Amino acid sequence: MAPILRSALDTCCLICLWIAAIALVAMTGVVAWAVFGRFVLNDTPAWADVVALLLMGWVILGAAAAGVREGFHMGFETIRDLLPTPLRRVCDLISDLIITLFGVGMAWFGGELAIGVWDATIPSINLPGAVEYLPLVLGGLMMALFGAERLAAHLAGEAAPSEVLDTPLVSDA
Repeated sequence: MAPILRSALDTCCLICLWIAAIALVAMTGVVAWAVFGRFVLNDTPAWADVVALLLMGWVILGAAAAGVREGFHMGFETIRDLLPTPLRRVCDLISDLIITLFGVGMAWFGGELAIGVWDATIPSINLPGAVEYLPLVLGGLMMALFGAERLAAHLAGEAAPSEVLDTPLVSDA
């Protein structure tokens, strides 16, 4: 894969992680404010629960997209590691294809949902209903893009991004 493309996808992955991190910090602040309002001020902010759920979507889908790029997505690793090398390659290809198609489906059907509720308004925050589905659409697009990158690398007989990085962006340590 061309180094410039790999570098661009590295940047996209980093952006996904930053979005997830910022959303997590913001969600923590919103929940803290809701708890403070509920138990100290005895006046629960009506918007807090809705905003926290919206932010949770960005946390989950941003991190999930980065997980696809880094190879932390669900796959056949347990079965694959027991198989001979040619069959391992087949399992990698199947896994990459499934995750790519899953991302395309998330983006497509999330987009249909967003279009379907665009005219509706979320009452407590006065935003279009489509805002609820934007993380699904963008997360799905990024998962599809990163899955396609892994699929192309494996089809070309190259290492996937998670197998090339000296220091992965995401770590299970």
